[in-house]
Amino acid sequence: MAALRRAAGQSELIIIDEIGKMELFADNFRAAVREIINGDKKVLGTIMLTSHPWADEIKRHPQVKLVTVTRDNHQRVLEDISNWLK
Repeated sequence: MAALRRAAGQSELIIIDEIGKMELFADNFRAAVREIINGDKKVLGTIMLTSHPWADEIKRHPQVKLVTVTRDNHQRVLEDISNWLK
């Protein structure tokens, strides 16, 4: 969690890989993710597809745009992310 908070203070882009089942048990991780998403930095992350109340809350957050990457769309997703980062 210290790494997430340090990144939030020092970086313009924060990458969180992966918000999954293990992270759901760490209150301080969940708090750090909430702080980051509510902040003014760009955040690129991966999150579990399985429904879970906390993960679903993150997925519904107004600052979050969900993108499902598939074999058919991965190149377009890469281009979209590259454009977003510019």
